[in-house]
Amino acid sequence: MSYIVLVDSSCDLPSDLSQKEGIVVVPMPVSIEGKTYSEGVDIFPAGFYPRFSEFKELPKTSQPNPGTLKDAYEAILAQGHEVVAIHLSSGLSSTFSTAQMVREMCSQPEKIHVIDSLGASLGYGLLALAANRLVKEANSWEEAEAQIFQVRRQMRYVFTPDTLDYLVKGGRVSKTAGFIGGLLDVKPILNITAEGRIEPLTKVRSRKAALRKLVELIQEEIRHPEEQEIGISQAACLEEARALAEEIKMKVPVKDVIISDIGCVVGSHTGPGTIALFYQR
Repeated sequence: MSYIVLVDSSCDLPSDLSQKEGIVVVPMPVSIEGKTYSEGVDIFPAGFYPRFSEFKELPKTSQPNPGTLKDAYEAILAQGHEVVAIHLSSGLSSTFSTAQMVREMCSQPEKIHVIDSLGASLGYGLLALAANRLVKEANSWEEAEAQIFQVRRQMRYVFTPDTLDYLVKGGRVSKTAGFIGGLLDVKPILNITAEGRIEPLTKVRSRKAALRKLVELIQEEIRHPEEQEIGISQAACLEEARALAEEIKMKVPVKDVIISDIGCVVGSHTGPGTIALFYQR
């Protein structure tokens, strides 16, 4: 039996890469001032971030429509494949629980394997890429699943937003943390925990120091860098992301660096100016 990996658009994989690897991407909805868009279909980062400061209220995000998920699962089953559905962290969204429910509504639920990424953005995308490789190499689903879970445990998510305001307004970090960050004009470094939730990691005094701290973290923590494609995602700060990639490549012998946009779903909560770094530790 062959497997097709399916993700939702919050994984922030570049579209050319997901297409090349045969990974199916289900769009997630983004609502802006009463109008709902589908990420990667009729709304894209290039047109999203320049308008961000003009929005009267923050964009709202939600899980994929259950019918859309069911149709995507059934289309893969109809082609004779099993589904490996990896979804946005249950600590950040109800998408995973919805996917579990949809699985039971499908014609062959035993051939649908639903996995909680416990992550977001390109780190989740890297997990999907690893899963896509592992299901082709493993001798059984049980073997592949164990290896996917190992990659998930090792995946590191660290990021620095330009401001905590959007994360606070969206309820992703506490108002206390946001107040302190604004008061002292510090730049926070945050991470996604093993439970798939966002928590502060440390704080520094400037943007430059924040980016330097990301380099220090990967130097200290990365596992077998020569075997890894690491990820950097960015929200309307591409030149900084490219500079960060070059700095890392000078100091850490990584196999490659994938740079992607932070999509509209994740970016609705982190805001423009966010840079995130992903690697296995």
